[in-house]
Amino acid sequence: MRKLQIVLSILSCACVAAAAIVGAFVQNLPLVLGLMLGAVVFGCAMFFVRSRANAREDAEARRNRPDFMNAPPAEKKEEDKP
Repeated sequence: MRKLQIVLSILSCACVAAAAIVGAFVQNLPLVLGLMLGAVVFGCAMFFVRSRANAREDAEARRNRPDFMNAPPAEKKEEDKP
C-alpha cells in the first residue's frame, strides 16, 4: 500500500508541475484544467488508499491486541524479591 501511495503522490505532483508549465508557456486553458483535475483525482485516490490502509491496520491491531486472559505474565523486578 505504501508504494501505491507514493506513486499516486508523485503523479499528483507531476500533474501540478505540468499544469504550471503548460499554463506558463503553452497557455492552453482546457489542458491546464485537465491536468489540475488529474492532480485532484490522483490526490483523492491517494487519500482513499491511505484510509483503507489505516482501517486494515486498525483491524489487525484489534485482532492481535492481548487481553487479560492471554497476556504474558508480568516479570518480577529485583526490588520485589525477598
